[in-house]
Amino acid sequence: MEQRSQENYLIHVLNSGFERAAASFSKLINRSVRIVNTQSLVLRHNDHFSYISEEQGDLHILVTQIIGDVSGKSYLVFNHDECAEIFRALNSNPSAALQDAFLLEIDNIISASVIAELSNALGLEIYGDVPQLLKIQGQDLQEFMRKEVSKDGPSSVIFSNAMFQFDSKDRVHPQFIWKMSSRIFEFIPVDKVTALSA
Repeated sequence: MEQRSQENYLIHVLNSGFERAAASFSKLINRSVRIVNTQSLVLRHNDHFSYISEEQGDLHILVTQIIGDVSGKSYLVFNHDECAEIFRALNSNPSAALQDAFLLEIDNIISASVIAELSNALGLEIYGDVPQLLKIQGQDLQEFMRKEVSKDGPSSVIFSNAMFQFDSKDRVHPQFIWKMSSRIFEFIPVDKVTALSA
């Protein structure tokens, strides 16, 4: 099976997971949340880390370990403005400790939704571990990801920009990076790839 078709199918599944995440996010904040624009691509070489935005100021990176039939990690990256927008959407001005707890809960919702979509589409038993919150400077993000991807065995990296829009105007546009064991391609059903390509 052509690798590009497999990659396109995997991106299709991730995008469906983001739709599921938006529905769960809506329930959490009791406001309409929808995905208005998602762009995803598979990064093949280290030099493609230039797709990852080097942002200004502090970044919050929520890291979820993927456990089960296929291993991996997800990295949900929020900058300062996106964090502020989320708290506005929650109609909340929480303390620093509560801010971290809210972000961890949001990562739980988004990552779990995408992992569940991958599990269902590929017939895998996988789940996300308890997320961790890391804080780094924006200019260090590409180097952080290079080090993360070089750990463990062969992996594929999928970079996604998913825009979550609240009601009519407010929106957040986090970077979402998935590092998955390259074994994931062994589980992609030929018939589903063929149907998607048709």
